[in-house]
Amino acid sequence: MSNQTSQISVASGLETALNAQQLLAVGEHKRSGLIICKAYHAEFAGPGAIVGTVVEQACVHVIAIGAPEIIPVVTHQQRQTAYSRRIQWIRWLQKITEHTDPLQRAEKLFASFEEFFGAQALMHLSDEVLALLIGVLPPTIMTVRSRHPLPESLHALELPSSYEPKKFGSARLHTRLSHTSSSHTSTKTSASFLDALYNIPSRD
Repeated sequence: MSNQTSQISVASGLETALNAQQLLAVGEHKRSGLIICKAYHAEFAGPGAIVGTVVEQACVHVIAIGAPEIIPVVTHQQRQTAYSRRIQWIRWLQKITEHTDPLQRAEKLFASFEEFFGAQALMHLSDEVLALLIGVLPPTIMTVRSRHPLPESLHALELPSSYEPKKFGSARLHTRLSHTSSSHTSTKTSASFLDALYNIPSRD
């Protein structure tokens, strides 16, 4: 699945959940995740982590890494497991931010993301977004990025100029626990949500 198709799928799944007020989690069977950007920091929800809870009220950006599956969380056991996974990912990121040297933080983040997702994933993430994850300035990320040259095979790829998501106003990851329910959304609403959530390149 292409990165663009993945983003469309994720955005569609999130929109359905917003309308149905479902509790969600990132699927555990793929090396993928969501970066949830807020006003002054960003959080990472990796495989198994819960998303769409009230803690996401202040969300202004969502970025998909890889091809994450967004699945509903229904049972008590599923909720416990998903919350536990989210806490684990929060602690993982916290360990990186505990390094006092900003350059060391950035190095640790790059090394971890490259190992987990591969070097290509970092190409789609802006310096600003990565800086929000670990509390450093974008120039710090730029410096570390220059130390991680891309493989020659990736230099040859024709990639979209940007996968940077746009801000969206009323559509937020604010959902409450409920039983799975169906929802019918218009094509216009879906297209508007996708355009607001992701700057997806046209197919022309």
